Amino acid sequence: MVNLLACLLAAAITLFSSQTYAQPVTVSVDRTELVRGETVLLTLRVEGQQGGVQMDLTPLDTNFEVVSTRTSSQMRTVNSQMESWIDYNLTLFPLVEGEVEIPSLSIAGETTEAIRINVLPKTQTTIAGQDLFMETVVNKQSIYVQEQLLFSIRLYYTINGIRNPIFTELEMPESVIQMIGTPNQYEKLVDGVRYGVYEKQYAIFPQRSGTLEIPDIMFRGEVTDGSSNYVFRNLNTRTITAFAEGYEVEVREKPASFPADATWLPASEITINESWDNDFTNVRVGDALTRVIRIEAFGLDGAALPPLQSQSIDTVNVYPEPPSIERSYIDGNIVGTRVESSSLLMTATGTVRIPGVTIPWFDIDTEEVKYATLEDTAVRVGAARSGASGTALPEAEVATSEQDPEVTLQADAEETTLVNDTSTPLWVITLAAALTALLFAFVYFNSKRKTAQAVRKKETPVGAPMYRQSIAPAAEAVEYKELAKACEQNHIPALRLALIGWGRQYFADADLHNLDDLAQRTGIPEIRELCVRVQQALYGQSSGDESSLKSDIQRLLTLVSELRNQRNRELSKAAKELDYTLPPLYKA
Repeated sequence: MVNLLACLLAAAITLFSSQTYAQPVTVSVDRTELVRGETVLLTLRVEGQQGGVQMDLTPLDTNFEVVSTRTSSQMRTVNSQMESWIDYNLTLFPLVEGEVEIPSLSIAGETTEAIRINVLPKTQTTIAGQDLFMETVVNKQSIYVQEQLLFSIRLYYTINGIRNPIFTELEMPESVIQMIGTPNQYEKLVDGVRYGVYEKQYAIFPQRSGTLEIPDIMFRGEVTDGSSNYVFRNLNTRTITAFAEGYEVEVREKPASFPADATWLPASEITINESWDNDFTNVRVGDALTRVIRIEAFGLDGAALPPLQSQSIDTVNVYPEPPSIERSYIDGNIVGTRVESSSLLMTATGTVRIPGVTIPWFDIDTEEVKYATLEDTAVRVGAARSGASGTALPEAEVATSEQDPEVTLQADAEETTLVNDTSTPLWVITLAAALTALLFAFVYFNSKRKTAQAVRKKETPVGAPMYRQSIAPAAEAVEYKELAKACEQNHIPALRLALIGWGRQYFADADLHNLDDLAQRTGIPEIRELCVRVQQALYGQSSGDESSLKSDIQRLLTLVSELRNQRNRELSKAAKELDYTLPPLYKA
């Protein structure tokens, strides 16, 4: 028995020592010749190793990219002798063509031998019949600085169930890169074989002249082979790769013929147009016109379009609004849009010349300097409106006023004589006074009614910018800032527009068109009274001084702020109650 235990102990010591000190490492590849874009499998086998080892893969970074690593361990008994090893499988992607060396690696205290492989250039013949391949396309080999370059990546495949797809990130220094829309998927016949195509499109805007280097693009994914690990039921996968070469594109400088003081705009087309919220047939002093200028560029982002220079106009106060910048995609091209709006308040009678706009740009198709132009606009401004006083007199009154003065005086003398000759009773005088008072009262209230009608007709039409603004929760804060700015400046026309714009967003009501609607929605009598005073000040019917008007404006802003604070408190309270509400036990 003692001899048996001694033999077992000796065998265990021998086995342990062989596993600890005798760990030969062998290295092999699945092939020594491959085409650019393919991968090679490097296998490192460590004999007698039952645990993980440390290895340094840094030497591979020079000419290879490690796509994936997998480990498998084996153990067997032959003639009562136990053998074990671990295979470290490295999938390598060669980064260069020609004869490439897989360098020596240090693993488990051993150094592997170097292996040479031959990487052949990629040709159309090698692509034919493959299950997976990739191509890249540029629309031009030479462009101007900041011009749009279209770059497409197309992955062709006949393999189903590709998982975890990864493309090389497109990164280039001193270039603006934008992906156009979302990737497209379609089918295409290549040499009689139907492939699925996955396409990604980019717009590249180089910011300096010289050579633009678009890097090589590599695709990496996984597919299952239909089998699975018996213990964990995991699907066995294998790594697949595809490769496409990059490009070198010449980037030319801005031509000397382009105006030196203008913003450089290389595009296939740039258009500019303007619109007004009202016609010019009946413009009066105190009226506000809204001018909207829209610039559209094919082949440029909206952010690249320059702001229009603000120009002072005699007898006109100009109040610009924040610009709207947009980007869209048409036929695989970026289309940038910039919209600038401004309110023009007329302050004096006469003919007002509103200056036009000229934008120089460079046509990349014809390589010519062109100009997008708006002509000057002339507006005839009449005297300010004054409520009912501007209405024409009745024909009878006009005829009376045009009679001969001598006849009028003679009639007055006869009337005076008649009154003096006849004694007028007291009750007649009292009745006449009462009728006169009623007549004055009727004229007064009728004048106020006509004034109110004129105010309602004077409300800004639906074409104004705030009416075109879509209802959105985030827009309310923006409109409130505009309102606070108008109150600070004590600018009545801007204040009225800002109040209407804020009310539309606060109440989320697209049918709110004037201050009467706003006052009615708030339900606060003081706000209604202040809105009436604002309208009276706007149309020159206010009897108060400037200090009282400023006080009214500040009070109106305070009431609006209190409304907003009250809503915020209610929303915060509702959110807290929702946080402490338990979810339903069973989901619907």
